[in-house]
Amino acid sequence: MRLTINLASQKYEDVRQFYMRWSIAIAVSAVVMLLLIGLAWRNFSASSESGRHIKQLQAEIAELQKQRAEAEAISNLPENHDVTAQKNYWNKQITRRQLSWTQLFNDLQRIMPARAFLSSVAPEITKDNRLKLTLVVMGDTHENGLELQKKMEKSSRFRSPQISSEMLQAQGRNDVQLYKFEIVTYYTPTAPMPVHSANREGL
Repeated sequence: MRLTINLASQKYEDVRQFYMRWSIAIAVSAVVMLLLIGLAWRNFSASSESGRHIKQLQAEIAELQKQRAEAEAISNLPENHDVTAQKNYWNKQITRRQLSWTQLFNDLQRIMPARAFLSSVAPEITKDNRLKLTLVVMGDTHENGLELQKKMEKSSRFRSPQISSEMLQAQGRNDVQLYKFEIVTYYTPTAPMPVHSANREGL
């Protein structure tokens, strides 16, 4: 009868299999590390590019503000007072003529929430010749004002809408309680299309 006796002082281990597993683990770790390094470098490059772009935009804004300040300083000279006053007057007249009430009501009708209606509109020309509207809107619920504000923010006509006040108010003979919202917003009217003559120079 043959007996197999292990005379080693330590338990037998497959060293080759051990090193193979460790080699695979090290290789996988190295690949993961390289991927992480690549992602980190990509994010760093993107951040650097964004930082340069932001600095460029800030420099352009600063230059435009400087040019605007210089132009305003020239306009505010005493000898240019009459010209500046006439310019501001005609700019306001042009802005007022651009306001189409039909277009404004159509724009509001498209975004007005259900069971809410427009009560009044007060247009105003600001010092920088922007068209500012103060709208009074009546609605059944508090959410009517918030919904209208969100729709204005998504519209290409309205800019920076803000709910300046909100209150419950009795309406009609039955004293129905309605929410009254006052919304202040800037409005960009439709630019008038240029009219071309169909019979110009004999055409």
